[in-house]
Amino acid sequence: MHFFRIYIEILANFRLYLTYYMKVIVRLFVLLFVLLFANASFAKKIKASFSYYTFNTPEAKPYIETNISILASSVNFTKIANGKFQASVKVRVRFYIQREELKSQETYNLLSAIVTDTSQLQFQFIDQKRYPLGNGDYTIELSLSDNNDVQNSVSLKEDFKIDFPAGLIHFSDIALLESYTKEQNNSVYSRNGYTLTPMVDNFYPTNIHQLKFYNEIYNTQTLAPNEQFLLTYFLEFDGGAKLNSFIQQQKISAKNVIINLGEFDITDLQSGNYNLVIELRNKMNEVIAYKKCYFQRSNKSLGKDLEAVTTLAINNSFAANYTLGQMKDNIACLKPISTQNELAYEKTLMANLELNQMKQFLVYFWTKRNPTDAANAWSNYELEVQKVNNSYGSKINKGYDTDRGYIYLKYGAPNVVRTSDMNVRAFPYEIWRFYKIGTFTNKRFVFFSPDNLKNEMVLLHSDLFGERYDPQWKYKILSRSMKNNPDEAEPNSDDSFGDKLDADFND
Repeated sequence: MHFFRIYIEILANFRLYLTYYMKVIVRLFVLLFVLLFANASFAKKIKASFSYYTFNTPEAKPYIETNISILASSVNFTKIANGKFQASVKVRVRFYIQREELKSQETYNLLSAIVTDTSQLQFQFIDQKRYPLGNGDYTIELSLSDNNDVQNSVSLKEDFKIDFPAGLIHFSDIALLESYTKEQNNSVYSRNGYTLTPMVDNFYPTNIHQLKFYNEIYNTQTLAPNEQFLLTYFLEFDGGAKLNSFIQQQKISAKNVIINLGEFDITDLQSGNYNLVIELRNKMNEVIAYKKCYFQRSNKSLGKDLEAVTTLAINNSFAANYTLGQMKDNIACLKPISTQNELAYEKTLMANLELNQMKQFLVYFWTKRNPTDAANAWSNYELEVQKVNNSYGSKINKGYDTDRGYIYLKYGAPNVVRTSDMNVRAFPYEIWRFYKIGTFTNKRFVFFSPDNLKNEMVLLHSDLFGERYDPQWKYKILSRSMKNNPDEAEPNSDDSFGDKLDADFND
């Protein structure tokens, strides 16, 4: 399950933005990746969402399902033969296996609904396609362009994997739905006796009250005929504990393909980052198949849950013996993993410095994430805070207050780190690579020190949505020679070092 949002931004220069919508959004996303292209000053700006899921068939022929949703007001409508208006977007999709061999491609025009009034365009037009690909490592390249304005275009490139192992019980991806009905028709949204309308985004704002989903389970009949299974689906904090009020279970019988449709009422689900989790257990209560789907919730109506903070008893809690100085650190270090409501509350706590209320909030914060063992959840996080303080702290800042410390606490330890601090023509830098963040793969963060102090690095650029994006990041790292020699019109890029910089970013 992968989600993207695609935008076009009005900027002075033509730029590409690739970023990931985090905390109080979910645009996987989705999976929601976000790409931004700049056009002329008053041009339309394409706003689109994209998601994809992988499925198998009883004949073991895997395929990918893609969903595109375009905001009508972000493209140009032209008059057609009957005097009404319609938009047209050219869609080009390419799939490469092992990043090189072209496996499948399609180019087509996606048409909007026909309208009589172009001043009322606050609707989406959606498209769904399915492509047989087989197991393997793939790259998808997607481009959208407004047929009525060639400059209004955007593109996306992302690696993904299809892996349905033979001889094992396994799940398809979890597809988020806007709605479903038990009827079969000839539309592209028909599947196994149901009409499924996709939820192309994975961001759930306050006005959406139901989280609906669909997935498939394969090979239970082949490997365990006539056996009964326990299917469980639940919500959990992203990286945290299970939410006990959002758990459902049902017994199911073995079939070649088990259809799983479910939903949760999320009216009372507070703002934050979550996973929808589906488990299949056998009669020995062993988990034999498992799948997660990341989503984000923004619920402005639930700021009231923080009102309970001041009622918490903390005398015998893990927070009871902290001093005011310790609590200032304890509250400040929560920023990377806090929701918007929590950030606002933390700001008030740091202004008032009321010790008892700070302790109550710390207990509230970790109890919400791990109701059964809040003390251990805090202890584990505290160890990570100590790591970033030791690694990135200075006489000026605690490690959690630095950009590297913030990213580490927010997303975890990077899988790969590339560094350079020895080149006279370039500022010291670090490039962090994460194999996986949420539903997204191969995301990078570029830190550098414009003051040439190795332990005072700031975040310059990332290709993860919601984080700082700078298309001039490479130029800025290589501009050290211009800072040392202000008369130079351009930085001395030093091709060999520029190649190393590219390799460090792309490796």
